[in-house]
Amino acid sequence: MDGHERPDVVEYRKNDFLPLMALHEKNMVQWLANGTERIDPKLGPGNKRVVVVFQDESSFHVNEYKQIIWCTPFLFPGKLI
Repeated sequence: MDGHERPDVVEYRKNDFLPLMALHEKNMVQWLANGTERIDPKLGPGNKRVVVVFQDESSFHVNEYKQIIWCTPFLFPGKLI
């Protein structure tokens, strides 16, 4: 229905996406199976922690029916808007 099993999508996932994620995995936090304990990555000089943000297919409902929102101030150099 959503195309995630189309041959071109499967090929991209296997040949491009998953190998790229494997390269970044060493810089990500690892979680133990119980989900409560984490192992921080051992970062070398110049390496930064990678935080992966996944989008749930239903994330478009997140802010529906909200009456108020919190926004951080937007900064321009030397000017607060």
